[in-house]
Amino acid sequence: MTNSQKVLAAVAARFGTQDPNQLQIQRWQYYDFVRLNVAGTNRLSFFSNPIGAVDPVSALPKTLEETNVRRSGELDLPFAILQIRTQIDILPMSRQPAGVAAVTDGVVQGLTAVHKVLRGMAEQGVMSLEFGQKNYFQIFQPFQKCPPGYGPSLTAIAANGAGAFPPESSFYAQSVDPRDSYAVSPPLFVEKSQTFQAVIDFFLANTPVIPQVGGANVAINVGVILDGYVVRPVQ
Repeated sequence: MTNSQKVLAAVAARFGTQDPNQLQIQRWQYYDFVRLNVAGTNRLSFFSNPIGAVDPVSALPKTLEETNVRRSGELDLPFAILQIRTQIDILPMSRQPAGVAAVTDGVVQGLTAVHKVLRGMAEQGVMSLEFGQKNYFQIFQPFQKCPPGYGPSLTAIAANGAGAFPPESSFYAQSVDPRDSYAVSPPLFVEKSQTFQAVIDFFLANTPVIPQVGGANVAINVGVILDGYVVRPVQ
């Protein structure tokens, strides 16, 4: 059975017989990125600030690059979740504060201390997804269990000086292998306008303090991506 057939079967089971000629199944993602508080936090909340709302940490309005939800804690189409992904994203230098962007020894060397801290943060946290105030997922160490499964990968970093170990330049990245994504099987069907929330809690200790670079705080976004299929009327 294909994924589309599974989604249609879930719709039919919930709402009764459906005419497949009146519906189309489209691959879709709902995503939300929030700015990481560099001073540390005990909770990251996602999908609560839609497009146009102000991110409470960055104090900037969220655009389509940060989220594609249009109502707080609601999806605007019936959605079948097939995969759950997370992403720790150090913003490109062009979007960093002037002090960070002015670092001249490269992205990796200049941010080595930051990458080391992020490596530790990836070993923390528990993600909870609730739909209609009912907990459906509780995932330990979500940054490792739910990697993005896409994006660039850095394969080698030269050490500074012969035989230097560990290398003076360090880089941390989540898995970019799509086979490592957290698969939801069977798919979870979420109704249109169903209220939900996604949080990552850090129970034992807050997220670590992110060291400054060039005298400025590094801009880091953390995201949750729900990957699957939407059900919509035929155009």
